Amino acid sequence: MISVVAVSLLEEAPEDISFFFRIRAFADLATMLLVFLTTIVWSLETGIAIGVGISLIQVIRYSTRARIEILGRLPGTDTFKSAEEVPPAQLEDVEGCLIVKMTEALTFANTGELKNRLRRLERYGDARAHPSLPRLRDQGTGTINVIFDVKGVRRMDGSGTQVLREIVDGYVNRGVQVWFSRAPPVGSRVWMGFVKSGIMQRVGGSEHFVGSIDEALRLTEGSRTGSRTGSRIGEGAV
Repeated sequence: MISVVAVSLLEEAPEDISFFFRIRAFADLATMLLVFLTTIVWSLETGIAIGVGISLIQVIRYSTRARIEILGRLPGTDTFKSAEEVPPAQLEDVEGCLIVKMTEALTFANTGELKNRLRRLERYGDARAHPSLPRLRDQGTGTINVIFDVKGVRRMDGSGTQVLREIVDGYVNRGVQVWFSRAPPVGSRVWMGFVKSGIMQRVGGSEHFVGSIDEALRLTEGSRTGSRTGSRIGEGAV
């Protein structure tokens, strides 16, 4: 049986290697070569253990990355796109607002660096920007409203809810208003997580949970106008 399996693998190996090389999947080729050499030099069990170990490390590595995006509006439309998908020059940046889209469940595995990634998005507008670069956001009046698009958040465990509460507390303590768009249905488990954790009360009640980003922007218009008026009054006083 082992011989039959080995022969079938060897028959498929040239085509697989050629395919991986053609698409430049050098990491997969390196893993394949390492497992093959380990199996030949040491034993079959060691080769399998190394292959499984590398696969688990890769799964953990990608699952711990919080997938969040900063959104901008296409000029003249009500459509919002990720700044990583569309060149920033083609997006309209809403003054004083940071619009963040969360695309997956919030769990203990992916919330470790969530606060750092949000801070980088707030400062640079792109999570790939190097921290040594000059900040691109928070100029002038700065961020006075943060809108979280949480349609993709289908589940929140205890750790994820706790980290989100800490993020909300940080914004509220800085005088930033927090809004949630496309929130889960009332009474759902995620909705109750917002209620029981105190997040809903901290942001100002259920009025800060709206059905769309446009609706949230309309509600934030008052705070943006008030902030600009306050700035002009301060300038006049000086």
